[in-house]
Amino acid sequence: MTVTAEPEAPAMAPQRSGARAFTLVCMGAVVVLSVGFDMNVGYLGLTAALILQLAFRMPIGEVVSRIPWNVVLLIGGLLTYVGLMQHLGAFKQISDLLGVTGAPLLSLLVLCYVAGITSFAASSIAVFATVTPLLPPLVDAGLSPVGGVLALALASVLVDLNPLGITGGLILGAAELAVRPRLFRQLLTYGLISIVVAPALTWAAFGWW
Repeated sequence: MTVTAEPEAPAMAPQRSGARAFTLVCMGAVVVLSVGFDMNVGYLGLTAALILQLAFRMPIGEVVSRIPWNVVLLIGGLLTYVGLMQHLGAFKQISDLLGVTGAPLLSLLVLCYVAGITSFAASSIAVFATVTPLLPPLVDAGLSPVGGVLALALASVLVDLNPLGITGGLILGAAELAVRPRLFRQLLTYGLISIVVAPALTWAAFGWW
């Protein structure tokens, strides 16, 4: 006589759905508290992870083994490097050296390429916040403020979708292990092409406003 065990998938489905919903709530709380109340996003993330662990008692070994540590270390190192560059004022010095006197449109093109190249290995939001204060002199010279902001924002964001950037790194980390090598090559190819193409396209589309 053969005894067939009942499948456990239906019983586990409500628990998994509840865990996913609660995870989304914790992620939303981290975003709101970090952006709206300027709280440390690192401590918030650790607190959310601790709450999830206490609520659902997930197997720690399995959770830790599925963390893409190579992506985490890569992004952490790049953010440290970019933060040092910002602290030393490297972005402003580069932009000042490359600025074209008396030609605000050409200076905007230079800033778009500075933002795009830097966003390849850094947070696009941080890069955009760094280069935006360099726009007022160009606006005083006749550049459209709306067009300049849009050109810089898109030049920073479009390049960020590569394996060395924040967005591309998160996508790569969430992918299955079997597809990561191919996805890495695809994202890297897109990133290298977008460094050349994206700043010029955004400048041509919005710099003339």
